[in-house]
Amino acid sequence: MAVPSVVFVCGRNAVRSPMAEGFWKARFGADCLARSCGVEPAAWPDGFMINVMSESGVDLSNFECRDLADTADDPVELVVCLARDADPAASAFAEARGAEYHLWAIPDPAAAEGRHEARLDAYRAARDDIKARISAFNPD
Repeated sequence: MAVPSVVFVCGRNAVRSPMAEGFWKARFGADCLARSCGVEPAAWPDGFMINVMSESGVDLSNFECRDLADTADDPVELVVCLARDADPAASAFAEARGAEYHLWAIPDPAAAEGRHEARLDAYRAARDDIKARISAFNPD
């Protein structure tokens, strides 16, 4: 099985793309070439994201947000964009690198409103959607 080198892109690299990077490494091994970044990265990762990922056994407590330039020297065969608003920058990045491109438009759970548990449920839904897509990904 030839697992492609991958860069996951979203708007801020605080929620969806770190989730995808974490699940990719959990599925294909910590040594696989997987990175994530944001078009306009946040100063720090989202606490709700760290919490719901730990529920799934993936520790992202030491994750640091990155931008596209931070992945410019990394090998990349596949670019996966997780946010529709990041699509123009992510698709241009993939084209410039000669990489295959996928858009997985996952709703931003950080936009969820309401009580604490309702907001966590939005993060869990995004997490589970990303995990299912990565679980179904066939690298061959």
